[in-house]
Amino acid sequence: MARVAPDFTVVLRGFDREEVDALLAEFAAGALAPEDLTRVHFTVVLRGYDRDQVQQYLTLLAAGPAPQRPDPGPAQRQPVFGKAPFLVKGYDRAQVDALVARVAPVLAGGGGITADEIENAVFGAARSGYDCEQVDRGLDAVVHELRGRA
Repeated sequence: MARVAPDFTVVLRGFDREEVDALLAEFAAGALAPEDLTRVHFTVVLRGYDRDQVQQYLTLLAAGPAPQRPDPGPAQRQPVFGKAPFLVKGYDRAQVDALVARVAPVLAGGGGITADEIENAVFGAARSGYDCEQVDRGLDAVVHELRGRA
């Protein structure tokens, strides 16, 4: 199951964008094993990718892909969130995407995350982030569904 790299935030001092993009391309091509992602060191440069976002994403990839399941149907597909309004910071996309990746298998009938973990999730603010209200509504709906199954 191929994953699309998140839209990492560019910060003043972050990981070299070319190095990160090259690593993700190698991983997508199957040239690297998931455990190789935890042993990588990137050069810190001016105007690089946010280091925390990259590390979180690599940790998620290293955990391995979720088992492939048939399409769960429109009611259980991963939500798509819009961007925050202009000049307003939204939720960090990489952090939200990482949480949503853990939610999808649960909605398809597997395990991975609890309603309490979703309720207690905290996301950093970022320019060009996801609209906070949309994310909150989407996650509240997931929590409601999970609690209804219990």
